[in-house]
Formats: sequence, C-alpha cells, structure tokens
Amino acid sequence: MHPSLSLSRRSTVKRFPSVLVIVLIAVAASAAHADSVVLIVSAASPIQQLGSVELRKAFMGFDVVAAGMSLRAVRNRSDPRLDKIFLQNIVDLSELVYERQILSRKVQKAAALPTEFVDNSQLLDAVARNPGTIGYAWATSVAKRSDVRVLRILWRD
Repeated sequence: MHPSLSLSRRSTVKRFPSVLVIVLIAVAASAAHADSVVLIVSAASPIQQLGSVELRKAFMGFDVVAAGMSLRAVRNRSDPRLDKIFLQNIVDLSELVYERQILSRKVQKAAALPTEFVDNSQLLDAVARNPGTIGYAWATSVAKRSDVRVLRILWRD
C-alpha cells in the first residue's frame, strides 16, 4: 500500500467519530425543539371533537355550542411562537386583522373576547376548571397534566 494512502485513510477514520458526534448532537437538538400544538379541553368536558370552523368561530368571539355546551375560548400568549401558530393555523389572519375583527365584534355585538393568558400554567388551570373552555398549548406541557385532555393536534413541528 502506498504510504500517502495509508495516512489519508487514518485521518478519515480518526475524523469519523467526531463527525458522528456532531451529527448526533444536531439531531438531538432538533428533536428537543420538536413539539406539537394541541387543542385542549378539561378532562371532565363532554366535547369529543371540534372542527376547524367551530374552532375559528370560538376564537373570533362567535357563540359556538358543542356537546350541548357553550364554548369559551382562551388564548395562549405565553410564547411568541404559539402566537404565530395561533394566527396562522387557527384563525388564519394577520395579528392586525385579527385584533381589528375581534374588537369590532366586541363593540358591535357585545361579544366576549377570548381571555388571554401569558402564563401557560394558568391557562391549563383555567381549561381544567371549566368543561366549556377550549384552548391550545404545547403538547409537552399538556402531557404532564391529567386534568386536561387533548382533542386534536393543531400544528406539528
């Protein structure tokens, strides 16, 4: 075997574990940030499903009834990423248009605005206490709770 081939092969073999470690770290980091946004209700809620139209209406301040209950939507403002997902995937509006429409409904129809929570734990507590309340949160934070139930996945990372 030619000496230069042997040297090249040895350096490649020595670099392989380093490259493998870097790739594994990158995969683990992306998996650590992977999460889903889920639609949640109280574990005691009779609601079994909620369509996209009803969900959007509830967050727009319209009266929505599901499983014989009047729904009350709560907005999760605990994370800027959640806010973007809410605007894009739930109400399908820009923030400015959403705020204008929701305030217009409040003024014209005396509609109730969705309650906003900046603390995720407080939102989960509010949903758990009231069977007619719907909200959304990161799946990882909901998984730790037995008093809150997931209706469906709204967004996946």
